[in-house]
Amino acid sequence: MNIRDNGAMQWLKNLLFRDKPSIPDTLWQACVARLPFLDRLDDADLARLKALCEDLLHRKTVTGAGGFLLSDEIAVIIAAQACLPVLNLSLDLYDDMAGIIVYPDAFIIPQTEVDEAGVVHEWQEPVSGEAIDAGGAVVLSWEDAEDVEVPGYNVVIHEFAHKIDMTTGVPNGYPPFFPDWHQNLDATEWRDVFSSAYEDFHEHVELLESRLPEDFDDTIDAHAAYYDELAADLPLDPYAARHPAEFFAVASEAFFVHPEPLALAYPDVFRLLKAYYRQDPLADTGRTRPQERYLH
Repeated sequence: MNIRDNGAMQWLKNLLFRDKPSIPDTLWQACVARLPFLDRLDDADLARLKALCEDLLHRKTVTGAGGFLLSDEIAVIIAAQACLPVLNLSLDLYDDMAGIIVYPDAFIIPQTEVDEAGVVHEWQEPVSGEAIDAGGAVVLSWEDAEDVEVPGYNVVIHEFAHKIDMTTGVPNGYPPFFPDWHQNLDATEWRDVFSSAYEDFHEHVELLESRLPEDFDDTIDAHAAYYDELAADLPLDPYAARHPAEFFAVASEAFFVHPEPLALAYPDVFRLLKAYYRQDPLADTGRTRPQERYLH
């Protein structure tokens, strides 16, 4: 068992010398109840998801950072969301991950960007999650991971989608295809569909930002509220426009937790994600497709 903590994870600590943990049913049911997007899964799916969570918590270290007290429930809630994308694939997609680090809230990381003139800009930025490549960890803010009520937003799925994208190297929005699962996927079609959707979405975000006041400052509550009001008409979080890898990760989180707007605005992206993850979050749910016109 690879769990490090400061005294809060009683169930996992008690199972230290077992080959693999078995999540107690009461704990599992409590965690599932906190993740409403799991409602679409049937009993067999949930049983497989539980087994994957147990395997993940056996294979990988979960560590609290910045004084954060981990609990059994927090560990299982994170594991359930991390395992959802690989429910019909394999946990081996996370082999290139050192472990999971959880902060109480947003943490600071250095950022670097090269502008069109070739000038390198460096700054510090608070973030809600980070997937570190080349065998690194997934780092999460629990404050943000706990917030599963924002439509289309899920920092855990987002960062683990990056890890899938990193399987063959630096993330670029083109995750690896595997013959056992993706015989019907074509790399050229994937590139064309995702590139077109990314460019289209990028244009819509630029149009949104052109409507912001010149003195816009997202640290000002009124400005942030206005931005959120404008962004509500988009099918994805505007962060998807930052890079093709971010578009893939944001589209993935939306696919699992709030798929209707994505399916309506970018049906081909939705279709390819459905084929890639081998899941259909709109099947047999009784949901109706929304009537709002996104991006039009």
